[in-house]
Amino acid sequence: MGLLKGNPLERAIDVFTEEIARWRVSPYSALYHNPNKYSVVQFARWAQRYQNLKIYRALLKAADVTGYEPVPAELLCRNGARDGYSGRSIKAGRLSFYLIKPEEMTGGLLKKYKEFKKEVTR
Repeated sequence: MGLLKGNPLERAIDVFTEEIARWRVSPYSALYHNPNKYSVVQFARWAQRYQNLKIYRALLKAADVTGYEPVPAELLCRNGARDGYSGRSIKAGRLSFYLIKPEEMTGGLLKKYKEFKKEVTR
């Protein structure tokens, strides 16, 4: 994959939707039904990305309970540690998220995050 260009919102949407579009089917059931089709390396990469997507879905469910929102690191456009979010960072594969309460977000970040959620749930 090359260097992602564009504004941070577009980069976050591209990275996230690429993962969803590529891995809709469980790799475990695909391997069960087609055992000779996948090499060990293909299966391992597929399973890892599938698990990363499951982690993000668990983050979304936890966000409803805790009140934190999983904001992609690409939307922050600056150092998350400098803003005081270093203790609330989660990395799922190549996707990084910061857990931020909506009242802690600045107006611009909240707007970008709402656009991101709208595009992802579309």
